[in-house]
Amino acid sequence: MSGKVVDARGQPLPGVTVVADNTLVYNSNALATTGSDGTYRIDVSKPAGTWHASATHKVQYNARSYTFDLDPNDDSVFAGNEGAVRNFTWKLSGKRADDTGFYGGFVAVYVDQLIDPADPEQAINSDDIELTLTPSGKLVDGSEGAPITKKLVRTPDGDAVQDVPVGRYTVTARYAQTGKSVRPMQVRVRDTGNYADSVTADFDVLTTTRHQILLNAQLPTP
Repeated sequence: MSGKVVDARGQPLPGVTVVADNTLVYNSNALATTGSDGTYRIDVSKPAGTWHASATHKVQYNARSYTFDLDPNDDSVFAGNEGAVRNFTWKLSGKRADDTGFYGGFVAVYVDQLIDPADPEQAINSDDIELTLTPSGKLVDGSEGAPITKKLVRTPDGDAVQDVPVGRYTVTARYAQTGKSVRPMQVRVRDTGNYADSVTADFDVLTTTRHQILLNAQLPTP
């Protein structure tokens, strides 16, 4: 098995770990590390069977360590006696090849209030919370990011904005109900510090290659 690993701009990525996993024989992985030109080669002739390829990239960013799954050009298994070309791309967003979510991280919001302070008969609806995430510096891959404005959606990980490229962001929130005036909200990193009109945050590692920012939000008391 051989191939090349590049970033989203097509530049070669050295030092990436590529794994060939024999799907029939337990604990029979073969590994390689990409060279300066982003290429690699792995002998998959033994043991006999079918193989699946994957790749991970580790980086330091804002004094934190992150690991990313890379996107394969072909995620299917292949016969070791036939070999295969498997190229990988470091994508900061988009659906994962195995259809288990997104390459981007998620920004989840927890609302401390149950009731709208301006209308005590109304509960706060998280679906009406809109976040604007403005990059503070370059993204984790060194590229320039762009502001993201989206409403929260319900996910297994909470009410969140999904598939956000990993970076450092300044976040603001608004309560944007249909047919009503938009109201600014106050935010903070979850259970940390005081509420403010905005907060700047880095992604935390949820699991090895999945990343999150957790926030609290509230409506100011009129």
